[in-house]
Amino acid sequence: MGMDPNQPPYGQQPSYGSPPPPPPYGAPTGSAGSKWGPTSMGMEAHIAAGLSYIPIVGIIFFFVEKTNRFVRFNAAQSILLTIAWFAVVIIGIVLGIVGTAISVGDSTGVASAGFSLVGCLISCVSAILYLGILGLTIWGFIAGFMGKYVKMPIIGNIAESWAGGPIPA
Repeated sequence: MGMDPNQPPYGQQPSYGSPPPPPPYGAPTGSAGSKWGPTSMGMEAHIAAGLSYIPIVGIIFFFVEKTNRFVRFNAAQSILLTIAWFAVVIIGIVLGIVGTAISVGDSTGVASAGFSLVGCLISCVSAILYLGILGLTIWGFIAGFMGKYVKMPIIGNIAESWAGGPIPA
């Protein structure tokens, strides 16, 4: 039984050379966000884009991020969704107050019956709008984390202009 000359002596580990050096800090690592380039915040772009759909975080990322248009675009869409949500809330409150004032001032009760139907309709439309805004927010949240460019209806063009123009894919 002879020893294989290519085998190291008993008790020693074979040497395969030194391992490759780690990539420099901020270098792309092949993840979903690396195709969008580096961010000025030191995060991967897809993580920052997904987190942008948390309303306060979106506002912060929009003003802090200076270099990555993908992150700025997603943050701008988040801001616009938040503005839309506030608009629906305010319109619902104002219409509710107006309806209540008219029905309180009516002694015949005719306006009360009409405004209760209108109030019900306003409530239903508001609920549908709330669910739509929530759905768009969840869609943006997931797409951002996946590193996908999703331009939402109506607000997408505005968000692009806020972010500095269309984002090259």
